[in-house]
Formats: sequence, structure tokens, C-alpha cells
Amino acid sequence: MKDLAADQEPGLTRIGPRSGQTVLQATTSFMLPAEQVRDLRRLSDPALSELGLDELLDELLVRVQAAVSVDTVAILLVDHESNQLVARAAKGIEEEVERGVRIPIGRGFAGRIAAERVAIFVSDVDHADILNPILRQKRIRSLLGVPLIVEGSLIGVMHVGSLRPRTFGQDELAVLYLAAARVGPGIERARLTSALEREHRVAMVLQRSLLPRQLGEHFGVAVAARYFPARDEVGGDWFDVIELPRGQVGIAIGDVVGHGVRAAALMGQLRTALHSYAIEGHTPGETLERVDRFVETLREPTMATAAYAVFDAECNVLRFASAGHLPPIVISGGEAHQIEIRADSPLGAGGFKRFAERELSLGDGDTLVLYTDGLVERRGLPLSRGIAELLEVARWATTAEEACLLAVEGLVPDAGLRDDGAIVALQNVGVPADLRICLPADPKVLTRVRQIVRRWLLERGAGTDELCEVTLAVNEACANAIEHAYAPGLAIFELEAHACEDEVTMLVRDTGRWRQPRGRDRGRGLRIIESAMQHVEIKHGEMGTEIVMRRRLARR
Repeated sequence: MKDLAADQEPGLTRIGPRSGQTVLQATTSFMLPAEQVRDLRRLSDPALSELGLDELLDELLVRVQAAVSVDTVAILLVDHESNQLVARAAKGIEEEVERGVRIPIGRGFAGRIAAERVAIFVSDVDHADILNPILRQKRIRSLLGVPLIVEGSLIGVMHVGSLRPRTFGQDELAVLYLAAARVGPGIERARLTSALEREHRVAMVLQRSLLPRQLGEHFGVAVAARYFPARDEVGGDWFDVIELPRGQVGIAIGDVVGHGVRAAALMGQLRTALHSYAIEGHTPGETLERVDRFVETLREPTMATAAYAVFDAECNVLRFASAGHLPPIVISGGEAHQIEIRADSPLGAGGFKRFAERELSLGDGDTLVLYTDGLVERRGLPLSRGIAELLEVARWATTAEEACLLAVEGLVPDAGLRDDGAIVALQNVGVPADLRICLPADPKVLTRVRQIVRRWLLERGAGTDELCEVTLAVNEACANAIEHAYAPGLAIFELEAHACEDEVTMLVRDTGRWRQPRGRDRGRGLRIIESAMQHVEIKHGEMGTEIVMRRRLARR
């Protein structure tokens, strides 16, 4: 293929096949030296296909440099959004990549190769249209470049250079074209792999960011959860733990049909919708009904399973509803069993639906476990087999955290799951006879204080009036410690509760120095405390202030 035509520009020659000939036909008529044949074989090494894009480019440049015996070699890849070539890898002119050199397609040496899809030889860089100043700075004298084309699409340009004047002939052109024919598909494959890996990482980050970072602290209730990403692709599994009014706790789990970023994004929408409806105080069935209507409003078809349960710690009652999700498990006394519930259709399945609710008692120490099918599904085995395995491993759990750990050890293989999976557990840990907790000196904590005191008093048999009055007194003592004992900033105070026969003792202790009440009509908290409790003692000292409150409960 000797088709060299002088260009109008000095020092630049376009090299292209005759009409009707392909590059391969034009080059195979040349006899290559044995060394070059060996180097070309190295370019088609099957092991290269296992490398990532950066490793592949680095290794290919080394092998091309040896095959053509040049001082520099570079690869520029097409950025379709800007219609430019971007320096992606280089040997001998590494600055081209470090500085992020960009060449408009159609301009300069590399730009013309890309636009015209022909090889171009520059005999003298000093007398040619070269946009990249680094080539002159490195004192490169001669260049030869070829387009990188895969299945008819331009993906980039590869060029080599010499520090001494050199005429690149048909032998070098043949080697470079054959190298390009091998390099192009490898680059495209590696770029696709890198893009998929990047999407997987993005989906993983998105998935993690949409799951709750902390499960919160709930008096008398312990919660734990785990999420297991799939080996190959992120899915739409999720869980949530929701703090509800009056000391109730909600737990939810779901599985969006599909994989990848889309499934992760939809998962975030569904979790947010369920969380929002739940904190409005709706029952589990009503919450799922609203989420289902929300799913129906989405522009793209969406389907998901979900389960939602609300535990009322004051009466140990659990209410549960399911939208096509797997049955929950309850662990009690060393045994684990499924809770049977009507199999309602998944979210987004169409039509107005109502979701049945199941109510059951969750005694002290009992644990509720919700999970997705990715945890128990095994190829070639019925789903019931995986659920049976979960029942067997979970039955030995004595805490919510242990239930999750045993599920991981018993059901998640070392290589990971084929599909992503999630598990969330809630345990009724009961109320201790003696209460001693540390709380942040923040007014927001007072709601939690009232919930804690109320449930503790219920366990002691307090009546309605006693519940209200003692809770009010403790709330005022804690509020005073928060407001008067500390300057703005991080601090803590302690709350203790003890019972001896029919008398309860409530103690609030801080480590600050009390300030006088500020403003008008302040300082009434002590009068409220004294009117609600039968005995009140305030102890001021160098270590802080302690308020001791006592009251006898009516016998029942």
C-alpha cells in the first residue's frame, strides 16, 4: 500500500489505503522482522483482557514502544461531549497526560488523524501544524499516528515519535496499524468494564447513603441491622428504624425490583415515603396503602415488596403488615418461628389495595426479624429451604445484634451473595428494676426522658395520675439541669430511678454550676416538682447538683 500523497502543508503526509482496500489488506503484504512479529504477538496476549483500563494502557504503550522502536508513544481518547481528543496515557511524554492535554478533532496532528480517519506522518515537527506544545518542548522531530477504530466507531488516536529525524515507512505503518487493531478493542473493553465498575461504585455509594447510618437508641428496645451488597450488582434492598410518638418504634424492610443506580434511587424514594407516612402516626397497613399510592404516581413502572411493623413498648404489642414480602420471624426462648400473615400484593402491582394487619405480643427478650429474599434465596433450591436455614441459625440468638451476626455467619458465603440482602431485628429487652442512664444536656432529649420515665413507672404499677405527676416532676428537674447547670456547649446529666416496695425514688444529677433564673416568671420548676412529689431534696456541691425526689405509689 504505497499511497503517499504530498500535502499542502510542509512536512505532513497523509497515508491511506487505495480505494476499496482495507487497512489489513494494505499491510499484510509486508514481511515484518521476527522481532516485530514477536512484539505483535505480545500485543494480542489474552492476559491483557483481564486488566483494568489504566493497567491495560500502561502495558500496551510499553509493548508498542518496543515493537516500533520509538522514543515516545501516546494514546488520546475521544471525549464525545466536547468533541476533543484527551491525552489518556503516554510514555516519553508523560506531561501530556499530567497536564490533561486536549486536542480539538479536526485540528493539529492528532485532530486531523481523528477527523479524516487516516494515518499521518510528520517528518519535521518544527514545520508542521502541531497544537500540542509539549511535543516541541520534548524536542520530538518526527511523528506517525493512526486512528483507533472499533466496529466503525472512532475511539481515539495512537501516535509514536522519534527524537531524531526519521522517515517512518510502510513497515512501521503496518506495525502501528496492527497494533491499533489489537489495542482498540482492548481499550473499548476496558473502558466499558471501568464504566460498569464506576456505575457499581456510584450505586454502592448511593445505596449506602440512602440507608440509615444510625439506628438510634430506644428505651427497652434493642435494634440491629445489616445490608449485604451483591457480588456483581447493587440492588434495591433497604431497611429502616423509625422513632415514633409515645415511645413506639417502627421497623421496615423492602426490596425494589431491579438492579443498579435506578433501583438504588427508587429504593431511596420508597424508604423516604414510608418513613414520612410512618411518623404521621398511621398504622402499618395504612402506611403501606399510602406508599402504594405513591408508587402508582411515579412516572416509570416500579414494583417492590415491603413490610412494616410498629412495636408499642408500653403494652408489648406488635402490629405488622406486609406488601408481598417474606413472612417475619420471631425468636423466643431458644426457638424461632414464622409469623403467618395474608400475602398481599407488592407495592406498584396496580389497583387500590388494603393491607391486612396482624397483631401479636412480643414478650421480654423476644426478637422480631425482618429480611429480604437475597439473604435466603439459593439457586436451584426452594425459598422455603433458605428460610428454614435462617430459622435454624437465628433460634440461638439472645439479642437483636446476635440475630444479625448469626444470619451473616450462617447464610452469607465468603464470596458474597448473588443478590443483595438485608436483615433488621427488634428485641423487647424489658425495663430494668433500677434505672441509671446518662443523657446529653439538650432540650431535645426531654421527650425521650418522659418516654423512659413513663415506661419505667408502668412496670412499677403506677396509676394514671401517678404517671402524669411523677413524669412531670422528673421532666422539670431534667429541664432545670439542662438550662441552669451548663453554659452552651456539650454536657451530660444523669437520671436514676429506684423502687423499694411501694416507694419510687427519682434522682437527677448534673456536674455543672447552677445559674439564677433569667427573665421574669422563671424558677417555677421547683414548685412544680414539690407539688408532684412527696419528698424533694436538692444537694449542691463542688461536683454539681443532685435533685432527689420520692413518692409512694398507691397499692393495686
